[in-house]
Amino acid sequence: MLQGANLIKHENKIISSWNNTHKNRALVYYPKNISEIQKLLKLIKKEKKYYIIKTGNCSYDSKSINYNSNTIVISLKKINKIIKVDKKKLIIQSGAIISELTNKLRRRKITLFSVPGGEKISIGGAISANVIGKDSSKVMASFGDAVIELSVITEQGKIKKINKAKDLSRYIGSFGLTGIILQTKLKIKKIPSGNLTVRTKILNNIQDIENHLNKVSDYKYIQIDPFFRKKNFAVAFDGNLIKNKDDIYKKINLKSYFFERFIFKLLSFLINRLTWRFFYSLFFYLNKNKEITLDLHNFNYNSKYKHMVPLITSKGLIDYEIMIKNNFKKNMKKIKKFIQINKLYPIYIIVKKTYKSKRNYNYSFNDNGYAVAISLDKKNINFYKQQNFLNLLERNNLKLNLSKTDAQILTTYNEKNFLFMSLYKKMIKKNNKKNDISR
Repeated sequence: MLQGANLIKHENKIISSWNNTHKNRALVYYPKNISEIQKLLKLIKKEKKYYIIKTGNCSYDSKSINYNSNTIVISLKKINKIIKVDKKKLIIQSGAIISELTNKLRRRKITLFSVPGGEKISIGGAISANVIGKDSSKVMASFGDAVIELSVITEQGKIKKINKAKDLSRYIGSFGLTGIILQTKLKIKKIPSGNLTVRTKILNNIQDIENHLNKVSDYKYIQIDPFFRKKNFAVAFDGNLIKNKDDIYKKINLKSYFFERFIFKLLSFLINRLTWRFFYSLFFYLNKNKEITLDLHNFNYNSKYKHMVPLITSKGLIDYEIMIKNNFKKNMKKIKKFIQINKLYPIYIIVKKTYKSKRNYNYSFNDNGYAVAISLDKKNINFYKQQNFLNLLERNNLKLNLSKTDAQILTTYNEKNFLFMSLYKKMIKKNNKKNDISR
């Protein structure tokens, strides 16, 4: 424990990544104000320790896992107040959870841009990772494009207000490498009501996917059958906001309990190629060419079980976020062929259209093209197959996310006062590669 920080709420516990690939025991502090954060940073520096920020629980792999006992974990979940809100902008503290915030905002017929799908993502986490949502567009390509101003705390414990585009780009998409985000002013959008019409459509091939993604709608994403069956190759989800006075909001408790988590873990023994084929047959049957009216909040967070998906895999999930800038059809065919030849069955394959952000962020995944998220059960893909897959991506110039941030980690590592040290950063340094840790 940090000497002199005993009055700040803390606990010693096991923390893990969202996809359960990394776990570690850590000392977690929960400061309730800025003064306590400053105190923690001062003590961390004095005792020659490191820190990471972990507020929500949606980070993949080791990005928010402490390297060892010398790395303190700081959670900002108590720093979560809405400071000010009107029809065009919102001032809010970084520890606020987005799924809870969007529920509050919908009553005022306003919402955020680029709402991410994770139920436990914080405002600060969304800025640090520069997330994209189902509503990405040329106007608002990523979460960072909506940021007007940031209030940050530097390694030296000083508070700064950042509002110039060049300076904002240094903090957005930097994964906490340049300081702790305390508060932000965001652009928000007015909506005609809290409701939208959702239409699903079965697609037959890769060309259909590309064509459909290029059509305009307020919210859009496509889920591909991991077995690439011709009958139900993919299903597109299109949402469009509508004027509707009816309040059809259905409260969903996003908290999971021990018994529910236990059942999901028990299911891991039943997951195999046959049962997964059956699940996706049922999934496509239930989502075949239908039209429903949904509350926007329920569209973004339709089930608390979504964030429990890693529990059905015994060794965790390996997640690849692939950027296809050109030749979508050709490159998707190569990815499809690799999955089929190696008899893999991904937990999910999701495709979104992406757009280039107006600022040059550290996080370089946001560009004009297509984002393909592939999640694999770790027991289903060995090290040899992983390397072959990554070689395939490299040969075809397909980017994995975080490329610029990884380079920054390497160049910043030797800075004297640099206190950030996650397991992710340690792995990058060890491998001495400017790419994603999956490589």
